[in-house]
Amino acid sequence: MPLRALRSKGSPLLYRMPGSALVLMVCAVALLLTLGLSASFALRDRAAALQHAQDTAGNASLLVAEHAARLVETSDLILKQAVQLAGPADAPLPGDRAGWERYAALVRGTPYLVSIWLFDAEGNAVLSTRRFPTPVMNVADRDYFEAQRAGGDAAGGNAAGGRLFITALDSSRFTQEPLILLSRPLAAAAGQFRGIALVAVSPRYVRDIYKSFDFDYARSITLRRADGTVLLHETQGPDATDSAAAEAAGEPEISALRRVDSVPVTAEVAIPVSSVMERWRGQLWTYISYALAALAAVSVIGGMALQRARRERQAENALQHAYDTLEERVHQRTAELEQTNAQLETAVTDKEVLLKEVQHRVKNNLQVICSLLRLQAARIDEPARRAFDESLRRIQCMSLMQELLYRSDQPARIDFADYLRQLCDGLVRSTNPTGARLTVNAPQPWSLDVDQATPLALIASELVSNALLHAFPLGHPGTITVELLPEGEEGMRMVVRDDGTGLPPDPSAAQSRAGEKRQSGLGLVLVRALAQQAGAAVTIDRQPDGGPGTRFIVSVPTLAKTQTKAA
Repeated sequence: MPLRALRSKGSPLLYRMPGSALVLMVCAVALLLTLGLSASFALRDRAAALQHAQDTAGNASLLVAEHAARLVETSDLILKQAVQLAGPADAPLPGDRAGWERYAALVRGTPYLVSIWLFDAEGNAVLSTRRFPTPVMNVADRDYFEAQRAGGDAAGGNAAGGRLFITALDSSRFTQEPLILLSRPLAAAAGQFRGIALVAVSPRYVRDIYKSFDFDYARSITLRRADGTVLLHETQGPDATDSAAAEAAGEPEISALRRVDSVPVTAEVAIPVSSVMERWRGQLWTYISYALAALAAVSVIGGMALQRARRERQAENALQHAYDTLEERVHQRTAELEQTNAQLETAVTDKEVLLKEVQHRVKNNLQVICSLLRLQAARIDEPARRAFDESLRRIQCMSLMQELLYRSDQPARIDFADYLRQLCDGLVRSTNPTGARLTVNAPQPWSLDVDQATPLALIASELVSNALLHAFPLGHPGTITVELLPEGEEGMRMVVRDDGTGLPPDPSAAQSRAGEKRQSGLGLVLVRALAQQAGAAVTIDRQPDGGPGTRFIVSVPTLAKTQTKAA
């Protein structure tokens, strides 16, 4: 089958496509698959990064809320002690050196406290741990003072350590930094307002605590009062400056809110989305590197496959060209062989026609010879005439052989069974002085070559004619049986049997008539000579099965066995 048949319309699509197209298609699929997987992993990591930032913000807000709660509790504890040190409702506010020392000791024991202040009912500073004597200051207009005074009036007086108020101070003239202020009203009589105690907490301590949080992102930490007032706002992280700029620009953030326990304060941790995306983009280069490596590998493998497909295509074209050349030569050689075969068939046909013509002419010539012999036999005496009759019978036997060869489809082979039936029929009609009955048993055809069939035909003619002439000398009719049967797997056996007087023990012994002795001896000698020529074996059985008569058995091997013996 030609190679181009693989890409015919009846073949599957993949077989019809060139190898380079298949390689390009596979490479394109591999590239798309690589890009798709890389994009899928990148998007999955983006979602994971956002979720991780959300979880981080939540955990950080919990830590900030817990720390703020502890900070407020500790600062409020100091604040309550400051209120107690201010004395009962009717006692004057401490402003002497001893009082200052007691309050300063509280500040020194708490590192994140900046100062403690005592203000009277008019908002004037009575005591400050910042320095002694107390500087002149009035806070009557401040929110924390107004809130405490308003709360005391509404409640109709304050117990010691009344309501806690938290606020923020943008900057102090003493510290030049923002502060977180916690205040409580001083113990006062019912319906009166004695003043407030205030502690100032530095955010530096808080900022240092928040810096210790190990986050991967920039973040902002905010403490707010319930009304939204910002108490503390810090930006932390590796890109805190960018975070503050992003916050100022209003960029989106991931935030988490947490209420501080037992305090009206909320802790908020916010992470800019840009910080998360920056970290994600840093990881994105890993996937890009893997994708580029995969694309490079696919490109290299695809290039090698294309080169190999190109070589295979060239080899296929060369093979197709060789196939076409061979096919053309085969067609040319086939045409030459067909022409030669036609010539040979014509020659064989001519030879067959010529052979049949020769056989026909030989038969006619033998018939002419037979006619001449009959005319000659009519003019000679009886003893010589019997010799003419024997010769005439043998010539007629060969003439019948030529006639059957002429009629046969195979010029060099005849059906010996058919020949034997016709031969016996002619002999019983021409040579049967006693009127003996002749039976031929040849149940199956037997095709023999003419070289083997001719001596067997003469043997049959000699044996049958001898039985017709000499087996029944007393003149009473008898029976002669001729059988042609298979012997073994490939052999043939011809049997000629009569129930006449039989042969004498020694064919060369004296006969009743000298003529019969000479004829019988010549016939047997001729039979043995012809049997040797045909490659057969002749067996003479006198008184077969204990009965009268004689049986001749001629065992004939196949032509192949005869040729093997001859070799």
